Amino acid sequence: MRKRSATLLLLIVSVCLASPVSAQSGPAVSVSTVRYHFGDNPAWSSPSFDDTSWSSAQQGRWPEPAYRSDGWVWVRLRVPVRRDTAGPLGIRVVNPSNTLVADEVFVNGTSVGTIGNLPPHEWVNCLPQTMAFDLPPGVVQPGTVATIALRLWYPPFVRRPNVLNTATFGFDQRRTLHAEEDTARVRALLHNLPGLALNSLILLLGCAVLLLGRASRSRTLLLYGAMLATAPWITLFFELVEARIVSPSAQEYFPLQVVSQLPAMIMSVVFIWSINNLHDVWLKRLAFAAMWIFNIGMIVAFVPGRPSTISTVAMPVSMAALKVFNVITLGVLLWVLFVLRRNRLIAFAMALPPLGSLTVGFRVLYQQGQAAFDAAFFLAGLFLSIALARNAWKEWRTRDALRAEFEAAREVQQRLVTPAVDLPGFRIQSVYSPATQVGGDFFRVIPESDGSVLIVVGDVSGKGLRAALTVSALIGALRTLPPLPPARILAALNRALVGHMQDGFVTCLAVRIHTNGTIIVSNAGHLAPYRNGEEYKCDSGLPLGVTADAAYAEFSFTLAPGDTLTFVSDGVVEARNARGELFGFDRTREISRQSAEAIALAAQQYGQQDDITVLTVAFAPAEVAHA
Repeated sequence: MRKRSATLLLLIVSVCLASPVSAQSGPAVSVSTVRYHFGDNPAWSSPSFDDTSWSSAQQGRWPEPAYRSDGWVWVRLRVPVRRDTAGPLGIRVVNPSNTLVADEVFVNGTSVGTIGNLPPHEWVNCLPQTMAFDLPPGVVQPGTVATIALRLWYPPFVRRPNVLNTATFGFDQRRTLHAEEDTARVRALLHNLPGLALNSLILLLGCAVLLLGRASRSRTLLLYGAMLATAPWITLFFELVEARIVSPSAQEYFPLQVVSQLPAMIMSVVFIWSINNLHDVWLKRLAFAAMWIFNIGMIVAFVPGRPSTISTVAMPVSMAALKVFNVITLGVLLWVLFVLRRNRLIAFAMALPPLGSLTVGFRVLYQQGQAAFDAAFFLAGLFLSIALARNAWKEWRTRDALRAEFEAAREVQQRLVTPAVDLPGFRIQSVYSPATQVGGDFFRVIPESDGSVLIVVGDVSGKGLRAALTVSALIGALRTLPPLPPARILAALNRALVGHMQDGFVTCLAVRIHTNGTIIVSNAGHLAPYRNGEEYKCDSGLPLGVTADAAYAEFSFTLAPGDTLTFVSDGVVEARNARGELFGFDRTREISRQSAEAIALAAQQYGQQDDITVLTVAFAPAEVAHA
């Protein structure tokens, strides 16, 4: 939680230490007895009203109305006006005891202004305000004693038992008071300007890291960016309010606070557990539960309306949930910092806000250590930004280097798995489309000296760099093998892979097509070809790389001139659309007579999930005879 949130909550749930009512009108003047009375009656504003039967305030302090009351209280006192005050006069009113109330100010029975709006259309400033009001001519005269009456209405969420309030007043020239108000506004803006600039910079940095993470598809960078982009929201919200750039009501303030702080709280839990590879699910769920109870309790406690049992209970439950959330996150971060010793700068930076939120509940520490508390939050944001930006840059450089390596691997693989070309008597088309930079599919078309063609099509389990390395080994082995029957080719490849697959395997199909149309097929796995739009089913042996003693059978059939064979990898059949539906065998069979490019395009548009390989061979002996 940001310092301003803790400050505002402290104003509401802790006992206020305030100064007595005083008149700031130059030299020391005496102030009459301050009297108060609960209830509401417009006649009480009259200077001639006899308030001697009212209760006397203790050293200028009056108690707040009871929680289940109507919230009204009137305060009356008499304040001398300096003789040397000249020109049009005004009065400065400091909102009572820094409490969130709506009040109307009367001077000698004349209403001179309001702070907020009173019921039935109540509107309470989100932060206590100091207001200067112009006095109508003739309301007060220098050297006289003015009767001041405050008509106060306390929202339910600020009514606290055994809490005393006070107010401060001052008469002076209008221009002096307004100049002081302008100076106060400029001072508030300048005071909050560094925080606004810093948090805006952190927000921009987070957005930049998010873009880097999206471009590089790095989950780590996306986490860093999301953490940086959500952390400043609550701080920016408070800075904008305190700089008087925006002025929501208290009824609007607390829901807006929840909206601005909730993403940061969610992201902090996700970030802590993810970046440190923590596996304690129940503790994480407890942190999330405490977070939701706190935020929902805040809204319930501060929504406008009549006091109720639910709103009474909501505040202490919400505060207890906040402490639970802070204790869990702080404890986990300390564990990471001192026991696991991971991401120590990040852990240290993220530990400062929950530590500050826990300690600010102690009033003495809050009053005497505010500067240190402010510095803690500033350093937390600064350290977190530095650490995350540094790690994000390293991650980006690493991803950039890996991307360059993958591009090089892709180029090498493209040279190994070259597009097929027509051969005498055979019209051949091929498409190879890996799911990532490099893939685990492969094919090889090898013309033999007797005019026949050997075709080997395979699919390595998995995808990515490991599968691509296996492809490179298989292509290298195929290049070194002498002309062999398909079954022996598969057996040789199997022996080369056994013991090197790390629980993986390779499905592979070896086909030799002779010039007279005779085909000999041997299948390791389930890569059966399609013949003229119908799947050619043949018994298959074990996939390659599973066991050294695997045996592979051979099957033969004959192609007629014009017949077509189509070979597809699992990437076509297992393409999946947005609804999760597979492309399937039926759709594959229906389009198997089309060109290789059309088949691959159909699977890609449906939703590519795996490497896609399509190879088509049309038997055309007449072209050889014509040549």
